[in-house]
Amino acid sequence: MTRVRRASWLTSEFRSSTDAVVGQFRSWDDYFIPGTSVLRNRLGFTSVDELLAAELKLSGNRIVGLALQPVVGEFDLDHLCEVHRRIFHSVYVWAGQIRVGPEGRMSKTAPDILHFAPGDPAAPLIPYDYFQAGPELVRYVQSQLAALDGLGRRSHGLTDELVGDLAEVWSELNVAHPFREGNTRTQLDFFFQWLALRGMTLDLATLAPGGTHRQAFIEARFHAQGSGHSRRLADVLGDLISPIPPSREHRIRLHRNLGHPPAHGL
Repeated sequence: MTRVRRASWLTSEFRSSTDAVVGQFRSWDDYFIPGTSVLRNRLGFTSVDELLAAELKLSGNRIVGLALQPVVGEFDLDHLCEVHRRIFHSVYVWAGQIRVGPEGRMSKTAPDILHFAPGDPAAPLIPYDYFQAGPELVRYVQSQLAALDGLGRRSHGLTDELVGDLAEVWSELNVAHPFREGNTRTQLDFFFQWLALRGMTLDLATLAPGGTHRQAFIEARFHAQGSGHSRRLADVLGDLISPIPPSREHRIRLHRNLGHPPAHGL
C-alpha cells in the first residue's frame, strides 16, 4: 500500500508543478531564447557552450544523487518523466515534460551505419528519424513501457532473451525521443534502476563520454533506428549487463529505496 500511495503522490506533484509550464512551450521555437540557438534556461546563460558545460556538470551531479536516492515509481511514463525532471529541473523549466515539437518528424544526421562499417570515413551523413510530437508519441512511449513491464514480470535473471527484449524496448524508446533534451541520460538512469531491481547492473562508466562502449552504443542505436532491428544494440548491452550477487540486506535496501517490496526469498 505504501508503494501505491507514494507513486500517486509523485504523479500528482509532477502534474501540479508543471501545469503552468505547458502554456509556455507550444512550439519548437519556444524552447529557444528569441533570436538565438540557445535553449531557454534557469541559469541565465546566453552561450551554447557555457550552457552545455553547466548542464553536463549539474545533470551529472543529479545522476549521482539518483544512484543514492532513486525515483520511486512503477517504471511507467510518470516515472520516466520524474527521472528526467530530477536530472534537469535546475537547468530547464520544461524538465519532465514531453516535447511539443518540432512540426513533422524530427531527425538527426549521423554517419550511415547501415551500409558502412562503424568508423568508416567514407560513410556519408544521413538522416535518422524520430517520432513526431503529439498524442501518438505519448501512446507509443506508454506502449513500450508496458512491454517493459511485461518483460519484468516474465524475466528470471540475466538471459539472452531478456537482453534482446530490453534492447528492443530501449531502441524504440530512443526513436520516440520523448524529451526535448536529455533522453539518453534519462534512459540510462531509468534502465539502470530497472535492472538493479532485478539483481543486475549496467556498466554506466563504459557509456560515459570517452567510455569504451559509448561509440558502439550510439552506433547500435542509430542502426536500430534505421534498420528496425535491435540485434546490434543487444550485443552491446550484453557486454555491459551482468548479475550482481549482493547481500540479502543490500537487496532489501535497494528494493526499499525503489519503492518495491523485495521478492520472495531475498
